[in-house]
Amino acid sequence: MKRLMIVFAAMVSIAACTSTPDKTSSKVSDTAVAANTAVEPADLPVNQTMCFQKLAGTANQDTTSLKLIIDGDKVTGDFGHYPKEKDKRVGTISAIKDGELIKGQWIYMQEGMNDTLQVEFKLDGDKLVQKNYTVDPKTGREVFSEASVFNIEFDKIDCRN
Repeated sequence: MKRLMIVFAAMVSIAACTSTPDKTSSKVSDTAVAANTAVEPADLPVNQTMCFQKLAGTANQDTTSLKLIIDGDKVTGDFGHYPKEKDKRVGTISAIKDGELIKGQWIYMQEGMNDTLQVEFKLDGDKLVQKNYTVDPKTGREVFSEASVFNIEFDKIDCRN
């Protein structure tokens, strides 16, 4: 009786190892693979951090730097202008990205006072180009005008923590 049970167990094991796969489970598997491959990476939100810097002045002594955190169409980050021996402007950006265009507000501190400026940037390969300002003669504030163009160029740099 023991021998009969051992032979029966061995036959069941062999049959299980050599049986052909069930066509239904194969179709389910193919469907699962097709469903997984249908998701395109371009359809997912793009989250990235990008850093840029502009050096200016006769000896590149003035620095402007940006760290942009792009989460889909929302952009946040740090923006600072550090002219040598002058008052710096340091603050944060909150903006919206539409294609390669970034529009938003820069909230900064200068000489102990909080202030805001509208900002516009355009991503251009490894460059970031900022729209320039004109000074409103009535208020003395920097504003965009019809004469404003994208001409302040920043180079992409490695982000450092």
